[in-house]
Amino acid sequence: MDFFYSERMNEKEKWKVIYVSSRQEKKVLERLQKLGITCFLPLTKKLRQWSDRKKWVEFPLFNGYLFVKPNALQRDKILEDQGVVAYVRYNGGDAIVQDKEIDTIKSILESGYSLETINKPDDFEVGNQVIVKEGPLKDSVVDIIRRNSQEYFLVSFDTLGQSIKVELTYHVFEKQP
Repeated sequence: MDFFYSERMNEKEKWKVIYVSSRQEKKVLERLQKLGITCFLPLTKKLRQWSDRKKWVEFPLFNGYLFVKPNALQRDKILEDQGVVAYVRYNGGDAIVQDKEIDTIKSILESGYSLETINKPDDFEVGNQVIVKEGPLKDSVVDIIRRNSQEYFLVSFDTLGQSIKVELTYHVFEKQP
Protein backbone atom coordinates (compact mmCIF):
# COMPACT_ATOMS: atom_id res chain seq x y z
CA MET A 1 0.00 0.00 0.00
CA ASP A 2 2.80 2.49 0.85
CA PHE A 3 4.52 1.73 -2.46
CA PHE A 4 1.34 2.58 -4.41
CA TYR A 5 0.95 5.85 -2.46
CA SER A 6 4.59 6.74 -3.09
CA GLU A 7 4.22 6.13 -6.82
CA ARG A 8 1.09 8.29 -7.03
CA MET A 9 2.90 11.13 -5.23
CA ASN A 10 5.75 10.92 -7.75
CA GLU A 11 3.29 11.22 -10.64
CA LYS A 12 2.15 14.61 -9.29
CA GLU A 13 5.66 15.98 -8.78
CA LYS A 14 6.59 18.50 -11.45
CA TRP A 15 9.70 20.60 -11.92
CA LYS A 16 9.14 24.13 -10.64
CA VAL A 17 11.41 27.16 -10.43
CA ILE A 18 12.17 29.25 -7.37
CA TYR A 19 13.79 32.65 -7.06
CA VAL A 20 16.63 32.68 -4.54
CA SER A 21 18.54 35.54 -2.93
CA SER A 22 21.57 36.89 -4.75
CA ARG A 23 24.52 34.46 -4.78
CA GLN A 24 22.65 31.94 -2.59
CA GLU A 25 21.90 29.29 -5.22
CA LYS A 26 24.43 26.70 -4.00
CA LYS A 27 23.62 27.19 -0.31
CA VAL A 28 19.87 26.87 -0.89
CA LEU A 29 20.50 23.78 -3.02
CA GLU A 30 22.41 22.10 -0.18
CA ARG A 31 19.77 22.92 2.44
CA LEU A 32 16.87 21.73 0.29
CA GLN A 33 18.67 18.50 -0.61
CA LYS A 34 19.17 17.82 3.13
CA LEU A 35 15.38 18.04 3.45
CA GLY A 36 15.03 15.36 0.77
CA ILE A 37 13.78 17.71 -1.94
CA THR A 38 14.83 16.94 -5.51
CA CYS A 39 16.72 19.96 -6.88
CA PHE A 40 18.67 20.88 -9.99
CA LEU A 41 21.12 23.77 -10.24
CA PRO A 42 22.71 24.04 -13.69
CA LEU A 43 26.30 25.23 -13.29
CA THR A 44 28.76 26.46 -15.88
CA LYS A 45 32.51 27.06 -15.48
CA LYS A 46 34.15 30.39 -16.25
CA LEU A 47 37.83 31.29 -16.12
CA ARG A 48 38.37 34.10 -13.61
CA GLN A 49 41.48 36.27 -13.43
CA TRP A 50 42.89 37.53 -10.14
CA SER A 51 46.02 39.62 -9.78
CA ASP A 52 48.12 36.57 -8.89
CA ARG A 53 46.35 33.65 -10.63
CA LYS A 54 43.63 32.33 -12.92
CA LYS A 55 41.05 29.85 -11.74
CA TRP A 56 38.01 28.02 -13.18
CA VAL A 57 34.96 28.86 -11.08
CA GLU A 58 31.46 27.35 -11.23
CA PHE A 59 28.57 29.79 -11.62
CA PRO A 60 24.82 29.15 -11.91
CA LEU A 61 23.72 29.17 -15.54
CA PHE A 62 20.59 31.11 -14.52
CA ASN A 63 21.43 33.61 -11.77
CA GLY A 64 18.86 33.63 -8.99
CA TYR A 65 16.99 30.52 -10.10
CA LEU A 66 16.86 26.97 -8.77
CA PHE A 67 14.79 24.10 -10.18
CA VAL A 68 12.92 22.01 -7.59
CA LYS A 69 10.65 18.98 -7.81
CA PRO A 70 8.65 19.04 -4.56
CA ASN A 71 5.80 16.81 -3.56
CA ALA A 72 2.64 18.44 -2.17
CA LEU A 73 4.00 18.41 1.40
CA GLN A 74 7.36 19.93 0.44
CA ARG A 75 6.05 22.87 -1.63
CA ASP A 76 5.47 25.24 1.30
CA LYS A 77 8.50 23.90 3.22
CA ILE A 78 10.71 25.26 0.42
CA LEU A 79 9.43 28.79 1.04
CA GLU A 80 10.57 28.57 4.67
CA ASP A 81 14.25 28.46 3.64
CA GLN A 82 15.95 31.79 4.38
CA GLY A 83 17.43 32.06 0.87
CA VAL A 84 14.22 31.35 -1.05
CA VAL A 85 12.32 34.43 -2.23
CA ALA A 86 9.33 32.93 -4.07
CA TYR A 87 8.16 30.50 -6.72
CA VAL A 88 8.36 31.75 -10.29
CA ARG A 89 4.76 32.32 -11.40
CA TYR A 90 3.37 31.75 -14.89
CA ASN A 91 -0.26 32.08 -16.03
CA GLY A 92 -1.51 32.48 -12.47
CA GLY A 93 0.23 29.45 -10.96
CA ASP A 94 3.66 28.05 -10.21
CA ALA A 95 5.74 27.91 -13.38
CA ILE A 96 6.05 24.29 -14.48
CA VAL A 97 9.16 23.20 -16.37
CA GLN A 98 8.79 20.10 -18.51
CA ASP A 99 11.16 17.15 -17.99
CA LYS A 100 12.18 17.62 -21.64
CA GLU A 101 13.45 21.15 -20.87
CA ILE A 102 15.46 19.91 -17.86
CA ASP A 103 16.92 17.15 -20.06
CA THR A 104 17.85 19.74 -22.71
CA ILE A 105 19.69 21.85 -20.13
CA LYS A 106 21.53 18.76 -18.84
CA SER A 107 22.50 17.73 -22.39
CA ILE A 108 23.86 21.17 -23.17
CA LEU A 109 25.90 21.25 -19.95
CA GLU A 110 27.30 17.75 -20.51
CA SER A 111 28.23 18.57 -24.11
CA GLY A 112 30.96 21.05 -23.19
CA TYR A 113 29.60 23.69 -25.59
CA SER A 114 30.49 27.33 -25.01
CA LEU A 115 27.49 28.79 -23.15
CA GLU A 116 26.11 32.22 -22.42
CA THR A 117 22.83 33.05 -20.67
CA ILE A 118 20.66 35.67 -22.32
CA ASN A 119 18.04 37.45 -20.24
CA LYS A 120 16.02 38.77 -23.17
CA PRO A 121 16.06 36.64 -26.34
CA ASP A 122 14.15 39.48 -28.08
CA ASP A 123 17.34 41.55 -27.96
CA PHE A 124 18.76 39.44 -30.79
CA GLU A 125 17.72 39.14 -34.41
CA VAL A 126 16.74 35.53 -34.95
CA GLY A 127 17.74 33.98 -38.27
CA ASN A 128 16.85 30.65 -39.78
CA GLN A 129 15.50 27.68 -37.87
CA VAL A 130 17.68 24.62 -38.40
CA ILE A 131 17.90 21.02 -37.24
CA VAL A 132 20.97 19.91 -35.27
CA LYS A 133 22.45 16.88 -37.07
CA GLU A 134 24.83 15.54 -34.40
CA GLY A 135 25.72 15.73 -30.73
CA PRO A 136 23.48 15.67 -27.66
CA LEU A 137 20.92 17.98 -29.28
CA LYS A 138 20.57 15.86 -32.43
CA ASP A 139 17.21 16.34 -34.20
CA SER A 140 16.41 19.49 -32.17
CA VAL A 141 15.01 22.44 -34.11
CA VAL A 142 16.81 25.58 -32.96
CA ASP A 143 16.96 29.28 -33.87
CA ILE A 144 20.26 30.50 -35.30
CA ILE A 145 21.91 33.78 -34.39
CA ARG A 146 24.86 35.00 -36.45
CA ARG A 147 27.34 37.33 -34.77
CA ASN A 148 30.95 37.98 -35.69
CA SER A 149 30.84 35.19 -38.31
CA GLN A 150 30.23 32.59 -35.59
CA GLU A 151 27.14 30.38 -35.43
CA TYR A 152 25.02 30.28 -32.29
CA PHE A 153 21.73 28.67 -31.51
CA LEU A 154 19.22 29.83 -28.99
CA VAL A 155 17.34 27.54 -26.59
CA SER A 156 14.54 29.55 -25.05
CA PHE A 157 12.77 28.84 -21.75
CA ASP A 158 9.59 30.95 -21.78
CA THR A 159 8.66 30.18 -18.17
CA LEU A 160 11.98 31.69 -17.04
CA GLY A 161 12.05 34.51 -19.55
CA GLN A 162 15.62 33.46 -20.35
CA SER A 163 17.52 31.63 -23.04
CA ILE A 164 20.83 29.84 -23.43
CA LYS A 165 23.06 30.81 -26.33
CA VAL A 166 25.28 27.92 -27.42
CA GLU A 167 28.15 28.18 -29.89
CA LEU A 168 28.28 25.39 -32.46
CA THR A 169 30.24 24.81 -35.63
CA TYR A 170 28.23 25.21 -38.82
CA HIS A 171 28.65 21.61 -39.95
CA VAL A 172 26.20 20.33 -37.32
CA PHE A 173 23.27 22.23 -38.87
CA GLU A 174 20.85 21.26 -41.58
CA LYS A 175 18.23 23.62 -43.02
CA GLN A 176 14.74 22.80 -41.84
CA PRO A 177 12.46 21.83 -44.74
